[in-house]
Amino acid sequence: MSTLDKASLTNPQDDVKVQAGQVPSILSGQVPSLPARLGKVGRSVYSQLLHRLAHYQGEIYPLHVGDTYLSPAVSMSEVESLEHADCLAHRYTPVRGHQALLTQVAKWLSERQGMTVHENEILITGGGTAGLSALVGALLAPDDELLLLAPYWPLMAGATRLHGAAPVAVPFFQEGLSIEQGIERLNQHLSPKTKALYINTPNNPTGEVLDKAYLQALVTWASQHGLWVISDEVYDLFCYQGEHQYTRPLDPQRVISAFSMSKAFGMAGYRCAILQGPPEVLSATERVLTNALYSAATPGQLVAHEALSERGLAWAEQASVAYQAVGQEAAKRLQVPAPQGSTFLFIDVSTEVGKGGRFESESGGVDRLLEACVDRGLLLAPGSAFGPYPQHLRLCFTAAEPEVVLRGVDILVELLGR
Repeated sequence: MSTLDKASLTNPQDDVKVQAGQVPSILSGQVPSLPARLGKVGRSVYSQLLHRLAHYQGEIYPLHVGDTYLSPAVSMSEVESLEHADCLAHRYTPVRGHQALLTQVAKWLSERQGMTVHENEILITGGGTAGLSALVGALLAPDDELLLLAPYWPLMAGATRLHGAAPVAVPFFQEGLSIEQGIERLNQHLSPKTKALYINTPNNPTGEVLDKAYLQALVTWASQHGLWVISDEVYDLFCYQGEHQYTRPLDPQRVISAFSMSKAFGMAGYRCAILQGPPEVLSATERVLTNALYSAATPGQLVAHEALSERGLAWAEQASVAYQAVGQEAAKRLQVPAPQGSTFLFIDVSTEVGKGGRFESESGGVDRLLEACVDRGLLLAPGSAFGPYPQHLRLCFTAAEPEVVLRGVDILVELLGR
């Protein structure tokens, strides 16, 4: 891929944010205002500069969004042949998920986690975003707090705000914290309103992977304080150093884990993901989904059933090798640590955007640098979307073919003077 459909990248609606109390109507004085919490939830968390591409004529490097250039192991054209006698692709499935897929997922996770996973511990959702948002709605009441190990996946903070709860960033990844220091950091952010802890490993955006000892310490701490643990493990098949440690076996009564067909098997457009947790928690989450989404898309579930096989695992293994190679090369060129997992690099550009830097700005953030990148066709995500990181950038090294990614990386290297 050398170019993209610019219209799909420059839709001005992508950058519209709802402003509480503002209604674009001559009758604005006669209708209620919008809920204030929506003003805190933007429609575009990755880039506010896409409109600058409107007249750009060169190659585009779309490294701002987490996606893959690879075609999935199972294609949409195969859906009809994968239909089961009791479920046509155009019909609803039960909200909990298609029975054949539930059975397959329980078997899959049992094998990977080394423990028996029952079907009533599984909930199929319309993508990880919908699943995690519904889970937040089930676990948290308005004004409750969710601790997010930061940098964190941006939409988790957005989902928390959407349900009226408060996300609390806990600076954690890329800090080099020992287990004792990590626990102390959590203690500093704990409050009577804290109800849950969010862990994402392999991490988006840093690419870091937590080992079993660290995860066990975090889960034990949560248990001591009576908290739920939300374990976002959507990059579980992309761990480049050692093996991914699954969190739920460490405390099945407390941990709810999320897995994504979008990430693990390159099926983002199919919108199919998995929540694994205590049956009572999933039943509550199912109520939220019933009234927000109903069931996940049936074609996506049928394809997911086929992907959870030796065929799908072979695809993921090949993808992991390819991802690791381009991730390591991108990191080498940018002079940053190689990713341990996931599909991202989180780049500290404080030297370049700080005082005296070539992209110094009044805000002290990355706005001037991002403008310079976009003007060269390079799209990156600002670090501020992932927590209190105004002088960082996130780069996805799998969103385009490796040669395209590395050309984009070279532009960033040139701009940074590295």
